[in-house]
Amino acid sequence: MAKRKSKGPKQHKFRDKLLLNQWLMSLFGIDPLREGAKKRPFHKLAEPIRDPRLEGLDKDNLHHFFHSLTRSPLFSYAGVDTGTLQLSREQLLVYEENIVRHTQAIKAKRHRPVVWKYYQWLSLLFVEIYLDRYFSDRESLLAALNDYVDRFNRRHTEYADMDTFNEDELNKLSLQNATGSGKTLLMHVNYLQYKHYSKKYGKENDLSRAILISPNERLSEQHIDEFSESNIGASNFSKEGHNLFTQALGLSRVDILEITKLGDKEGPNTIATRSLGDQNLLLVDEGHRGLSGINAKADENAWFKNRAMLCEKGFTFEYSATFDQAVSGTGHEDDYAKTVVFDYSYRWFYEDGFGKDYQILNLPESFDETRAVYLTACLLKFYQQLDIYADKSQVLQSFNIEKPLWVFVGSTVTGGKLGKDEQIVATDVAQIIAFIADFLSSKDKACRRMEEILTGNGQDTGLLDSNGVDIFESSFTWLAKTMNAGLSYDDLYKNILQALFNTNTGGHLALDRVKGESGEIALRVGTSETPFGLINVGDAKALADHIEGVANQDGLSLSVEDSDFSQATFDSVKNSSSPVNLLIGSKKFVEGWDCWRVSTLGLMHVGKSEGAQIIQLFGRGVRLKGYDWSLKRSGHSYAPSIPPYIEELETLNVFGVEADFMEKFRQFLADEGLPGNERRRVFKIPLNVTYDFGKKLQIIRPKRKTDDGKEYDFKKDAPVPSLGQL
Repeated sequence: MAKRKSKGPKQHKFRDKLLLNQWLMSLFGIDPLREGAKKRPFHKLAEPIRDPRLEGLDKDNLHHFFHSLTRSPLFSYAGVDTGTLQLSREQLLVYEENIVRHTQAIKAKRHRPVVWKYYQWLSLLFVEIYLDRYFSDRESLLAALNDYVDRFNRRHTEYADMDTFNEDELNKLSLQNATGSGKTLLMHVNYLQYKHYSKKYGKENDLSRAILISPNERLSEQHIDEFSESNIGASNFSKEGHNLFTQALGLSRVDILEITKLGDKEGPNTIATRSLGDQNLLLVDEGHRGLSGINAKADENAWFKNRAMLCEKGFTFEYSATFDQAVSGTGHEDDYAKTVVFDYSYRWFYEDGFGKDYQILNLPESFDETRAVYLTACLLKFYQQLDIYADKSQVLQSFNIEKPLWVFVGSTVTGGKLGKDEQIVATDVAQIIAFIADFLSSKDKACRRMEEILTGNGQDTGLLDSNGVDIFESSFTWLAKTMNAGLSYDDLYKNILQALFNTNTGGHLALDRVKGESGEIALRVGTSETPFGLINVGDAKALADHIEGVANQDGLSLSVEDSDFSQATFDSVKNSSSPVNLLIGSKKFVEGWDCWRVSTLGLMHVGKSEGAQIIQLFGRGVRLKGYDWSLKRSGHSYAPSIPPYIEELETLNVFGVEADFMEKFRQFLADEGLPGNERRRVFKIPLNVTYDFGKKLQIIRPKRKTDDGKEYDFKKDAPVPSLGQL
């Protein structure tokens, strides 16, 4: 590729130079390069179809989206004969029928129907348009794209030029859709879309295999189950004994393979990348992996090289919520800006009312002195969610609210001697465990802290942010109501033990290291056999040894033992029926974790080169099923009534044990154009109350007429003015 020349000092932000996406938008009569546009081009396209009441099919098995878009004033411009690549209603109908057919295919075996959101339907429509042109006339597609690149460069003369497209760059599409927005189902339909067009244009035998690249074995198994639900054949490539001589089956099925299993040579745990050829249809889950450029680890750079080798003469779909954060500032940035076919990143997801709201519980400036009080307040914030969920479970059913889960997450702790990042995470985990042990063993101290938090203010507790504002101001309205009804702090403590810690009495904290390779440590209280928490950070023994050392040094009431049980419990944590209320984990479970429970998120240490992980962590917490599976917060849904206090359960509380990482998190939100959502400050305005002194209030009113006692009416009773002679 030719080296990009620079005409000016400025560099486009990644989101502003998504050339393929912008070109596709222009086919609908929307010009992303028009000066003075007050509305984002995507919003213009989405406006006719954003209403969730348009979801679903009509009696003719066509999406209501299709009718609304083609009848809108916007689409009338797309039929103008300004070029061979403009869209017509007839073309759009063909694409719509394809989307419906593929959707019917993947939902045939499902218990819950597949009903697309507007942004999902647009994603599929954009892929339809692209694949049709890619297979039917690649030369014209290339020319049209490069015409747009030329216009783009002329429009932005103060910025560095973007390179034009080469033909060998046309075989990759990237979908940047927010976590929780349904990327997996899009992937399934994209696979069927590619099969359809390759067959339509006589290319169905050109590729050797369809391969899904997954980050880890757990996610591979999850993908196999999901493909099965979509009635698509799939299996784990390495587990089924595939090797260099295994017969390729074309596009008839999907082989699933972890990126870590690809290597230069065949081995016990690796597959030689070259043995799979370079003519494959590649589906890459968590496509941001290995794109961190100079900040990437050596194995991550190898991952990118290996997956690129697999599809050099094939085709690739890549999926991630974080391409922007992963590639910005790297050598991959411009390349990926030319592959993003659809962009629905978290900013737009949140703006449309999808997913939970969030609140950042800022670290106080005096964190070291107020750590115990701060963590107690965070514990109360989570318990408040648990208590509301238990009290209002019946009225919450139609909103599909899951049982709240408290999650701490940070870097992985691996085997052997702890590295710098791992040492920091182990220290963070030890802080959390020490706090829990103290809360369980020191009832009086815990009750004093809770009373101080619920009755005092930031000046009393020291929980003030850098602006002197009480971090938890107005955060405990539900608990305040409960306490005002006569609940004592002893009773509150007992309720917390029962609801959060699965015990009737406090006391000794026990850590049970689960046998085997699961990397799990179960947390329970005293003689209780029911765990309330789970630690999953990779090397459980290294972490357990570290915590035991801290406990002995500080005299904590806890013990660390090897458990007699070997069954791992992480996979069941995602279910509301799980007794686990607290999960302390590494970032390894973040990618693709299918969990809707996370309601309170504690941020531990994450390495400096792992910026994309911030969004992955955040994305796991803001997932929301919503009323009637709308995926939306209740205030943005069409629910006939909204239960009181539901907003507490539709809000992700974010706090941290490291000020630097909290600052990184806030900066991510700012870069995304999102509000910080720190707790709004409440101003109390004193009012002068007027008491009843037994006298009538004097008011001004018209006089009454003497004849009938009625008040004079200006329109009826006023004299009619008359004009004199001019």
